Amino acid sequence: MIKYIIPVYLISIYLSLPGLFSKAGYNALLGLIPFYNIYLLIQILEINPIFLGIVSLGLIFLPFREYIATLILVFIPFMIADAYDKNMIYGILGFVLPFIMLPYIGYFSGAYRYDMED
Repeated sequence: MIKYIIPVYLISIYLSLPGLFSKAGYNALLGLIPFYNIYLLIQILEINPIFLGIVSLGLIFLPFREYIATLILVFIPFMIADAYDKNMIYGILGFVLPFIMLPYIGYFSGAYRYDMED
């Protein structure tokens, strides 16, 4: 069951990235470029680079890295809901039904709430 859930989850995030990026003020097509879209998502969600480095090292060297990766996948919908001015209910629904809620936030509802700093 879990081998079907994770690809659906990742595909729904990937398909909602152009909408999320366009609401944040970036070009929507940048959401389709691999690795660069991860960089922009980190910028949009305002993840601390030091924390990101520690988590990355943990994913490389710790023997229980699958738990860390699972926690990251659990917290992403809540961070997206917070960045797009939605409450915790949208985060829970984004975790339970990502193929519905993440594109809904990306394309139909929500406004990016953090300031763009250039």
